[in-house]
Amino acid sequence: MMTNVRTAAINADCILIVIDVCKVPEKVDNIMEGGTSNVKEKLPMLLVLNKKDLIKPGEISKRIEWYEKFGGADHVLPVSAK
Repeated sequence: MMTNVRTAAINADCILIVIDVCKVPEKVDNIMEGGTSNVKEKLPMLLVLNKKDLIKPGEISKRIEWYEKFGGADHVLPVSAK
């Protein structure tokens, strides 16, 4: 699967990663697995935190702050895709 991701990323204009904000935060490097670091450095990355409606409002701001500081993405966007 990661071979397909790397191949697709070569022709991409940006990287979009959607994660479950209810789960324990982890760095984007861990989410994307190895072998994509050269792609990440060349492309803008948007990290979408899904299911923001399932956690407390104060907690979502803490998660956004954590991902902005440690996540490795250029932008962090909380959403609720119902």
